[in-house]
Amino acid sequence: MKQLWRIFLFDIRMSFKNFMGAYLLIIPMVILLILRSFLPAVDSSSANFAVINEGPNAVDRELIATLDEIGDVSFYSTIEELEDRMAAIGEIEGLYWDPVAGQYVSLVEKTGEDNELFTLAARYIRQQYLGDNYPELPRMVSFSAAVPPELSDRTEISPVATMGGSLFIVFISIMTAFMMGLAIVEDKDQGTILALRISPVSSSDYYIGRSLFPFLVTIAYSIIGVFMLGLAGINIMQMLTVVIPSFATAMVLGLFIGGMGKNEIEAMGIGKVSAMLFMFVLVAAALLPDNWHWTLWWMPVYWIFDALEEVFIQQADWFSVGWKSLLALALAGGYFLLLRKRIVRGLGATE
Repeated sequence: MKQLWRIFLFDIRMSFKNFMGAYLLIIPMVILLILRSFLPAVDSSSANFAVINEGPNAVDRELIATLDEIGDVSFYSTIEELEDRMAAIGEIEGLYWDPVAGQYVSLVEKTGEDNELFTLAARYIRQQYLGDNYPELPRMVSFSAAVPPELSDRTEISPVATMGGSLFIVFISIMTAFMMGLAIVEDKDQGTILALRISPVSSSDYYIGRSLFPFLVTIAYSIIGVFMLGLAGINIMQMLTVVIPSFATAMVLGLFIGGMGKNEIEAMGIGKVSAMLFMFVLVAAALLPDNWHWTLWWMPVYWIFDALEEVFIQQADWFSVGWKSLLALALAGGYFLLLRKRIVRGLGATE
């Protein structure tokens, strides 16, 4: 245990010495912030109204109450204040009473004079007029909370969050594999791998110790990503169950990059080709029809992505998470056994 701890601390020091550790910590946060910026805003699902509620241009209180039922209403004292708000950032409709013309004026931000589109406020003004003067007529404007049958199987969570979260965790795995592979190549260049033969540290202890920091980063960013992308309602334990085989796949890829790469440039080339293959599988999984997904079953990253998406849309059960995680783990283990001789030979160790 002491040896693992020493290797772990050594790995952290070396990672930050050559900036790979900082890269591993900073880049995922940047990606999360970009994904978060594409999430629908809190106020984007309802209408926003800016109305005047004081003086001669004040909107009728009954109409304000009606608008407040369907959206967010902000109040202003003068037309100048209302125009300043309309010029600011954010989608909003303006509304005030014109006492000279004896009618309401409904504004839409940055819209030309030739616009003939009725605003939502204008529709409710017409509805209020008809209700006051022709109470026998049915309502012209109404909202329903029902979900159409063709959309009944859709999740309420933004697909940017669910698919983006799944891609993010897989991307973290690819990044950690890249970092582990480059670290192994650097150790080969410095003779660290050969020194293991005459040291009390076993090869397994060394590689486990070198993988602890990337593993902890993967777990930490998986949890941070859940909260930043608004997925806090998912089953965290199910997600972590999928993350473990995801990191196992990363370890196999890292050993492959480190074993096959004779220098850092060659290792980066192998890593880029492997990353492109992984990303191709992910894009295909996202775009191909379900009846063509069988063409991707050979890649463990496909099952990781599929299981994560089920977890994030909250349609996963433990049986589904379990067998997909085990299958991804088995595929990663199979590829390791298939490549084991070449990896060991590349690392310069004996079997």
